[in-house]
Amino acid sequence: MKLVSEREKLGLTQEEVAKNLGISQTLVARMEKGDLRGSDRTKIKMAHLYGTTVGALFFGEPNTLSNKKG
Repeated sequence: MKLVSEREKLGLTQEEVAKNLGISQTLVARMEKGDLRGSDRTKIKMAHLYGTTVGALFFGEPNTLSNKKG
């Protein structure tokens, strides 16, 4: 799932994500499994942490953020 792959790209554990977002590790796991969606606020914070957009992370939209300088 997209949430897992994005977290793993950053080398983060579910516990680290949970601490950064101020939620439980269980909630992170359930969001990754698709059991829960999480609040809009949590989605925004997670997308920011992962360096992407809510649309790209949760809805398969293209990532409109670019870290490229030039």
